[in-house]
Amino acid sequence: MKHKQQITPPRWADWLLELYCKEEFIEEIQGDAHELFERRSQHSAFKAKARYVWDVLRFFRPQNIKTSKRLNSNFINMTRNNFKVAARVLWRQKVNTALNVFSISIGIACFILIGLYVKQETSFDNFHKEKDRIYRAWVKEVYADGRVFFNTHTPLPLGPTLAENIPEVEAIVTIGDNPTLVGRGDGRIADNFQVVTPNFFDYFDFEVLEGNKDKPLPNRSSVVISESYAKKYFGDKSPINKALPLQIDNETRDYIVSAVLEDTPLNSGIQYNILISDENNDLLYSPRMFNAWFSIIVETYAVLKEGVSPEHLSPKTKSMIKAQLGGMDPFDGAPVEDHYLVGFQPLQSIHLDPEVPVANYPVGNPQYVYILAAIGFLVLVIACINYATLSIGQSIKRAKEVGVRKVVGAQSGNLIWQYLSESLLIAILATFIGVLFTLWALPVFNQLAQTNLAFELNLETFTQLAGLTMAIGLLSGIYPSLILARFKLIKILKGSNLSAGKQLARKGMVTFQFLLTIFLISTTLIMKKQLNYLQSSELGYNYDAMVSVPLYSQPNSRGIGQMVSSAMENGKMLKSELSKHPNISDFGMGSHVFGTPGWWQLGFEATTGNYLQFDLLMVDPYYLDAFKIEMVEGVGFDPALDIHKTQGVILNQAAVEYFGFDNPIGKKLPGNDFGDHQIIGVSKDFNYESLRESVQPLVIVQNPIPILDGIMDTNSGDSVIPKLVFRYSGNSLAEVGTVLEKAWGGLFPGEELNFHFVEQNLQNQYENEARVNKIVTIATVLSILIASFGLLGLTILMVNTKVKEIGIRKVLGATPKTILGILLSQFTWQLVIAMLLSIPVTWYLMSQWLSDFAYRTAIGVDPFLLSAGLTMALVLIVIGFHAVRASKINPVKALRVE
Repeated sequence: MKHKQQITPPRWADWLLELYCKEEFIEEIQGDAHELFERRSQHSAFKAKARYVWDVLRFFRPQNIKTSKRLNSNFINMTRNNFKVAARVLWRQKVNTALNVFSISIGIACFILIGLYVKQETSFDNFHKEKDRIYRAWVKEVYADGRVFFNTHTPLPLGPTLAENIPEVEAIVTIGDNPTLVGRGDGRIADNFQVVTPNFFDYFDFEVLEGNKDKPLPNRSSVVISESYAKKYFGDKSPINKALPLQIDNETRDYIVSAVLEDTPLNSGIQYNILISDENNDLLYSPRMFNAWFSIIVETYAVLKEGVSPEHLSPKTKSMIKAQLGGMDPFDGAPVEDHYLVGFQPLQSIHLDPEVPVANYPVGNPQYVYILAAIGFLVLVIACINYATLSIGQSIKRAKEVGVRKVVGAQSGNLIWQYLSESLLIAILATFIGVLFTLWALPVFNQLAQTNLAFELNLETFTQLAGLTMAIGLLSGIYPSLILARFKLIKILKGSNLSAGKQLARKGMVTFQFLLTIFLISTTLIMKKQLNYLQSSELGYNYDAMVSVPLYSQPNSRGIGQMVSSAMENGKMLKSELSKHPNISDFGMGSHVFGTPGWWQLGFEATTGNYLQFDLLMVDPYYLDAFKIEMVEGVGFDPALDIHKTQGVILNQAAVEYFGFDNPIGKKLPGNDFGDHQIIGVSKDFNYESLRESVQPLVIVQNPIPILDGIMDTNSGDSVIPKLVFRYSGNSLAEVGTVLEKAWGGLFPGEELNFHFVEQNLQNQYENEARVNKIVTIATVLSILIASFGLLGLTILMVNTKVKEIGIRKVLGATPKTILGILLSQFTWQLVIAMLLSIPVTWYLMSQWLSDFAYRTAIGVDPFLLSAGLTMALVLIVIGFHAVRASKINPVKALRVE
């Protein structure tokens, strides 16, 4: 018969209790803990052991801790004494202490703020539990004629086919984004909704705040909305089980709210507000789209099984594509599996991966994240260098102190720990003040960076701050403490020159600090120069005070042709109303407006057999004149000529060169399948999209049908429904909204009004550059401020060490100018060396950054001259002030200094 195994408390917990607990308490505490353990173990051995450990830990209180010889060791006493001495030394040197603490605290605040931003950018989608198994699928079509179509929008049949043919795929989640009108009758609001597979909530961890948490999308008539949209459409009332009307396929249907989600987290690459089930796909797409492998519609996410790497799936995806498309011949007889490729992108890399095309939502620029991270680090380094240089400068004054300590038996290790205690104390004070600065500046930084960062003081934050404090204290104080500890006692007693090597180290650090400061100033100036260039460049059209108003098609419109025609008719009615106002003129309508991305891109097979692409712009006959776009050949659209309306085509200069025309007027586009059309004019090139890209071939028409007849491929990231544009010549921009609301409300009371100034659209193209430039500018100003604190401290120290010299020179007739020259000579060569070293580094890095822009400014020499001038001015101001003060010192008092 087997005996039941006896369950005992964890031995290490008993050992810990005996280690810290006083002898007079241990028997009572341990006895009670063992008694409780016996009772609990009858129900669950695991829980009994866990509770026993908790009991041991919760009795770790000051009154229970025994007096230990180890705890009262010489090291602990010495450490306590070192911090007391450090506090006294820092208190005596109030000016240096204040400069060090303030400069490091500013550096810490800047480092934390930029660190929060960088952390958010690099932590996108990390909060999903299954993040390591989720991959976004992409498709790439590679043709022999050079065409490559690379997309993260994928065909509808891809998801089900992956799930059916790839055993390593555990689940497929698809997300589609579609425009809609929310509501019925008057007050309909233009919005977007997302179509997802019902298992979306099984793999993406978005919190359900209210409603059906087990199955948020139970059927095709259900809708899930975000918390902010619940307030937008239902106010303070609960939206659960209430109807939300959505227009789908030109018919308004009621969807029942089944759940309310948290608003999309800031670090989520998937954005949502209105979610419905993909069971509605039959309402959104024609039956042929469910088997169309060359039409990209939705984002497809594959959840792979544990331990599966996407690189190993390539052979299986090729076999899958061969089985699905093997009967087709889209690649001129080439193996379809080698030209229609399917791949997978890790979920966590999507936000900062510019190599993969963008899908439903924009991605961040990793270059700017790296720039900001480097600048945040550099500002902190400059602050730490400040402390090191001031400490090295102070080392000569503290030589006697070192000598006395060595005479009474202090070892080098003791001295190093003593002086490290000072730097750690400085770091602790600076971290505390830096956190206060961070909390104060965070709202301003959020507004500047257009984000909503939060600085939470929790255990993780305290641990990170403690590590940062230790790093700053040790790294900034280790070199000065080593210098002080290595002073030779015999040289100190003989009064030998101790400063030569130390001066070299200090000058090297000051030079490096100047280099970083000049680098930051130069970088800021070059970025500002490029931004000004982008915003002030001649774009080839007049956009001053131009307003864009998106139009709506009639609800019963069918097909893109009817939708465009009905929107044009609505535009004519709105134009008729607005033209009555004396300050509104230069009307026009077009499918796209300058400053907006995603223009309609078309591809066709040329008569030469080459594949060619161009952008298409549909306009009315007044659009080009409204923007004052110049013609270089032929004529513009004439409203009185029907042939211009039905067959007229205008090219830009880039299109003429791209298509190889010598004299394009009267000719046709170089393709066999286009309908009746003729080129009537050539416009001057104008930058209709961002200056990051060169001007692309553009075809401008009033009637797109003849052009669309010859098209093989089409892609558009923007709605082609026309927009009405006009110029406002009044003095009050607020009047535009008032006039528009009155005219719009009378004509389209059931539609929501939106309008934009074209100039604002153009500026928004460079929003990231402007935002980063502002952050870099502020960081540069802070670095200059920190550098000035260090320079101020060094100047004070220098003046104090040259009191006698200055006194003697004054007696001999030296002027304040002479004294200024003496002090400046200590920094002039360091500044020159720093400037020369910073130029190649800045030039290389900024050239790499500017290479991303098709149109860019020249770097020139002016940023370097200006940055050197600003740094020199800083040196002159700081040193000049103290030179004047030093020149006013009574020589008698100066010569009496011991």
